[in-house]
Amino acid sequence: MARSIVFAGAMLAFLVCSGAQAQSIVATVNGDPVTSQDIANREKVLRALGMPSSASDALESLVKSRVEAGEINKYGIRVKSDELGPTFYYFAERAHTTPQAIQQRLAQAGVDNKHLENFLQIHQAFTIYARARNRAVEVSEKDIDAELARNPKLSSEISYTLRQVVVATPPSGGAAGLQAAAKEMQDLKARFTDCDSGVKMASASPNVVVREPITRTSSALGEQLSELLAKTPVGHLTAPSRDSSGLVALAVCAKSKAKGDSAREQAAQRVLSRRIAEDAEKLYKELRATAVVVKK
Repeated sequence: MARSIVFAGAMLAFLVCSGAQAQSIVATVNGDPVTSQDIANREKVLRALGMPSSASDALESLVKSRVEAGEINKYGIRVKSDELGPTFYYFAERAHTTPQAIQQRLAQAGVDNKHLENFLQIHQAFTIYARARNRAVEVSEKDIDAELARNPKLSSEISYTLRQVVVATPPSGGAAGLQAAAKEMQDLKARFTDCDSGVKMASASPNVVVREPITRTSSALGEQLSELLAKTPVGHLTAPSRDSSGLVALAVCAKSKAKGDSAREQAAQRVLSRRIAEDAEKLYKELRATAVVVKK
């Protein structure tokens, strides 16, 4: 995710100026231009994520992205577009919703795809950088006990084995394509009564993709998704949500009480994640203090 790749699009768009909407430079960050179109796109992203989304909020968010990108580019840290799962989980947890809901909000926000991808990739890459700086950090048993006391639900964790069932909606399909996909998903949901036969049935359709099984605990999935899964019988599909690939439902193939070690691992991960987030914020403030930001 070299700097030239991440930000060349903004400069190119400014120079070319698509016929539909001319852009103006509203600021520079260490010499990189921030355009009015950048501001408009970032406002949409922040609004979809449930964050403050005024023009000044959008500008500060763009400054943060540019400053963080400058740092991670020094170390060649790259995140592919299909590796953004942790970032969707992060923003979903902040918004007290599900990753699928966050993806749906962003898909419906009308944000330029490249702008959105850059925002997510930079956020995740900077988190990876902060995590690497904290590789030697250990979480004590005392910290784990305190986290379990703070979050009693961790001790009653449920472990789920899940498979994503995706009914594709081609971009060219329009409303008719979405309606056809919704009907196929409805039929699947009615006939899907156990994972073995249900997966075979779903996979027989050329429009359906069934992902490999994953195992997640309730705390890792977030409160809203955990509640949905708790209400879904084993062997059945959840209600679908929409993302960029189509309509997505989760097949609940197994659910059981998580082992005791799992709760302690989750508690340790939460403590460590907070420390990494705190370190990332501290590092950003140091970088921000030396950044050259010029508002036009």
